[in-house]
Amino acid sequence: MKNSPLALQIWMIFVIITIGISTLFMLLVPWALRDFFTQQTYITIREAQSIYLSNGKALPDIHDITEWDQTNQQYQTVKHIVFLADGEVIAGSTSLLVFNNFDFIMQESRQQQIAAQQYSREINGEKMYYIIRKGELASVPVYLFSYTWESYQNDLVENLFSQLLWLIAIILLLSWMPSFLMARYITKPIIKMENHVRSIANRDWYESIDVDRDDEIGKLGQSIERMRQRLVEQEDMQRTFLQHISHELKTPVMVIRSYAQAIADGIFPKGGLEGSIEVIDKEASRMEKRVKDLLYLTKLDYLFSKRSSDDLINMGELIENIVELLRWQRLDLSWELELADIIFKGGLEQWQVAIENILDNQIRYANSLISITVSEHYVNKQPYMFIRIFNDGPSLEAGLIDKLFEEYQQGYKGEFGLGLAIVREIAVYHGGKIWAGNEEDGVAFYLDIPIRE
Repeated sequence: MKNSPLALQIWMIFVIITIGISTLFMLLVPWALRDFFTQQTYITIREAQSIYLSNGKALPDIHDITEWDQTNQQYQTVKHIVFLADGEVIAGSTSLLVFNNFDFIMQESRQQQIAAQQYSREINGEKMYYIIRKGELASVPVYLFSYTWESYQNDLVENLFSQLLWLIAIILLLSWMPSFLMARYITKPIIKMENHVRSIANRDWYESIDVDRDDEIGKLGQSIERMRQRLVEQEDMQRTFLQHISHELKTPVMVIRSYAQAIADGIFPKGGLEGSIEVIDKEASRMEKRVKDLLYLTKLDYLFSKRSSDDLINMGELIENIVELLRWQRLDLSWELELADIIFKGGLEQWQVAIENILDNQIRYANSLISITVSEHYVNKQPYMFIRIFNDGPSLEAGLIDKLFEEYQQGYKGEFGLGLAIVREIAVYHGGKIWAGNEEDGVAFYLDIPIRE
């Protein structure tokens, strides 16, 4: 069944449930009807006794002749026998079956303690219901024995049960078709989403999913649509990345190849062997930096998904150590450091890469000065670490400031890199943010990170 279409499965479940309920109903109804009609039989016998004892004066007030005829026939099914304590029958006539069991009836009447009591007895495979009423006639004890057979009750039960059976069958047949249509209605959007997901699996994800409903199926459709949009964005980002990275790698490869070919031919483009090799080394370093950034950006996705262990980091000490390592790249730069010893929890390797990437950017564009400040402040009693990194280089273009930290964006002066995108990923992962802005004498980068102790 699980391999059948979902609409058919839902319909089959509905059919099984309705058949089960109907079967249970058909098993319980005869029992309930028999119990009900048994009580009604005894009520009929009592009323028939009252009419018999009153010579017909106790008949109920019935105005409908049809109802009167039905009631009269019902009372006529009750037979009456009046007998004395010694068993002599003084009114009514006994059938052969009653006569053969009259000794038991006599015994029950003698043992009876109340004025009227109801009994039942199985006689030749058929049940007889009867009431024995005690009384006196001319100061002589007498007994009124009134009885009827189960056959009348059985006829009523069978007649009513057959009518109910037909009614249930008609209701089931009439409900199965709407239930199948309802199952088709429920599964239709699921089938639609299945086709969309199959298309997405085949990388055909440009058609949007429109599921106009707010239930669980609608929420599933909205989730699939968000996934589709994210895949489209991811593909666009990858395409942009491949375009830019191929351009960035093509230039140093072409330079290295042309210089190597020239040296092999005995030509030195930079005037000598040493100068030409220096150009090749510079381009190789540039290409190595691009590849390293790309690999680390991919590594970050893995580290963030695995939630790497936190280290206790002294940000002031970390920045000071990195400055000592990088200051040799440009000995003409002045460094101003105002570093508070702020200790927080985070990924040590990640923050080391982030600070290195920012400082590498500052060293590239600074004219003569780089200033770094680390301080602490509070927002709603939550401690934050604020880092300002300033260089006195040229101002940023207005359109570049908002896009500076996006992945695969062309950077300042047309250079392409992933360094600042890596910094943003690390800052966001630690709950912080990074932005840049032009100041009076240069450009500053700002980091605001919540302190986890």
